[in-house]
Amino acid sequence: MMDGETSRAWSPGVGGEGRKQEQDFDLNLAPIIDCFVVLIAFVMISAAFASIGILDAGIAAGGAAPLAVTDPEVRLKVELSPDGAIGMQLTGKEAREITLPPLKNGGYDIPAMGQKVAEIKAKWPSLEKTRLTAENKVPYQEVISSIETIRKSIPGVALDGF
Repeated sequence: MMDGETSRAWSPGVGGEGRKQEQDFDLNLAPIIDCFVVLIAFVMISAAFASIGILDAGIAAGGAAPLAVTDPEVRLKVELSPDGAIGMQLTGKEAREITLPPLKNGGYDIPAMGQKVAEIKAKWPSLEKTRLTAENKVPYQEVISSIETIRKSIPGVALDGF
């Protein structure tokens, strides 16, 4: 500062000089809170329907087709019906149909199906793939249980006719 000049620093009580003009207002937070409540409710409800799971579904590999493709000796098709019965159909060198009746409570006899699939695999060791068919009314959990049971004996399970 130069000599003779007075400091004009902010001083709150001096004739209005340097006073900040402030406006008092209330911030209305109600709409923001309402939005967050709706978003939180939406996330919680949608999380209840989201389930994380892995279903190993094979797809055909790209590239040139193999030169020598041999048909399997037998083919197996497993069908789940809405009433709880399980049908198995063998075609090829051995053609027969196996029907497993539903359990007394109307459920599927998954262990018996697994045993039959293991017997078929023991008789036909070259059987590496099977098809599983189920109607729309069959519970999803039964389809997944069937896939897991069949894979214990036959590694390739393709979903068919859904």
